[in-house]
Amino acid sequence: MPTHSTRNPRIAPLNLAETAGGPDHWHLDRRDFLKASAAAWLGLMAGGCASQGGGRARTPLRFGLVTDSHYADAAAKGTRHYRESLFKVREAVERLRAEKVGFLAMLGDMKDMAAGESEEQTMGHLVAIEHEIQRFGGPTYHVLGNHDMDNLPKSAVVAQIENTGIARDRSYYAFRREGVHFIVLDATYDQQGRDYDRGKFDWRDANIPTPEVAWLRNELAAGAEPVVVLVHQRLDGDGHASIRNRVEVRALLEASGRVLAVFQGHDHPGGYTLINGIHYYTLRAVIEGSGEANNAYAVAEISPAGDIVVTGYRRALSMALPGHAHAIG
Repeated sequence: MPTHSTRNPRIAPLNLAETAGGPDHWHLDRRDFLKASAAAWLGLMAGGCASQGGGRARTPLRFGLVTDSHYADAAAKGTRHYRESLFKVREAVERLRAEKVGFLAMLGDMKDMAAGESEEQTMGHLVAIEHEIQRFGGPTYHVLGNHDMDNLPKSAVVAQIENTGIARDRSYYAFRREGVHFIVLDATYDQQGRDYDRGKFDWRDANIPTPEVAWLRNELAAGAEPVVVLVHQRLDGDGHASIRNRVEVRALLEASGRVLAVFQGHDHPGGYTLINGIHYYTLRAVIEGSGEANNAYAVAEISPAGDIVVTGYRRALSMALPGHAHAIG
């Protein structure tokens, strides 16, 4: 197993303009592009960090993002290097600690499995990757991904992970940080609203079930703060990586007038769209590629004006996401 350096001062964010991979994964529709492009790149952070109220500067909210580590004691398959994910997540956590972000969000598919292994062995992969995540030493929040239940019941997974201040039996939930309302969604349900369980599901059949939709509607109606949504499967796009009832869910987000952005994983190359004023940023997967250069994680910073700058490390993409006048109160 290769040894990976976890202290590299030369780790640098990548620039979207240099690395965008074409129309399959990076898309702005014409109307939203014309509204957003100038604001996104001209003085975004300078405006977002301006002093407010009596001349006192507001401190931006910063948090870390990582997704799709797929950790397992399994041989590499194609571009997926399962054993290396432990070291990649370790690097990400150390960098996020050094950046002093307010919390760490894992966007799902924490672990994977080798063919024919026992449930106990699969749980061992989850325990190992969660141990690395908890090395962060501050608040942590998790989104459930489909591979998290490929050999385990959902109840066992949520009991094992630590979502700060959230009951252990919750797979979707909300929390507030520095004037921002974060909503964590769980799309690991089939069309009948049944939990993903021990691999007895089709990963392409991802849904936000009726009770969760009702809960989401209530969360969006509670308060006036700007909202950021965290989810595993994509709420944009049209392929197998997208949630089946995404149009219904997006309509709720748009009607609220409060949602700044959706951060998601699952689609390993990553992606971005802007739909009706809401940013959909898909983070690249940790699992893809061998060696530390193929890691991917990010810091998101929300200014008091509601603008967001995503600083991507290794192969994660950096972007500036204008807030469309969603000021933080």
